[in-house]
Amino acid sequence: MSKTRNYIQARNLLEEARAKLKDFDSIMGRVRKEFDVLREADIRCEAFKEEGGMAIQVTKQCWNHLFKHPIKRPTKIEKLERALCFDMAVKLLEKTTTYQEVSKETDKGGKEYLYFGIIGYIRGNRIKVVIRKQLKYTDPQYILFSFYQMSAGIRKNTL
Repeated sequence: MSKTRNYIQARNLLEEARAKLKDFDSIMGRVRKEFDVLREADIRCEAFKEEGGMAIQVTKQCWNHLFKHPIKRPTKIEKLERALCFDMAVKLLEKTTTYQEVSKETDKGGKEYLYFGIIGYIRGNRIKVVIRKQLKYTDPQYILFSFYQMSAGIRKNTL
């Protein structure tokens, strides 16, 4: 027997972005203000307590990666979908106590980075947040790199 669980508070951010496209400038302006506040204050995250740091820095590089990347997110709908996810990503970082994924990558300049994937449900929405930390650096910092909605809260259970 197959059951479908629908989360009442779940949001499909792609559909919501399409519906709110006319409000693009106001939503992006609000998210930019919240983003700038977090650039000053950082985000407290218990997941990196053992790693020697708890503050996740929010940088302009993250903003550029999320909203100004000409190849990965060329349309307003894709940018708006990420903007609508911002509050849930911050909440996930503040609530989580562990990360689920770790990978090591080298950029074009030869610098090595660790990428930490934090995955969780916020009000029925499966969200992934990516944190980046530079290796071989005297004062390594945890930096918010990316976030997005993985799924929109409809899940099939088989019993």
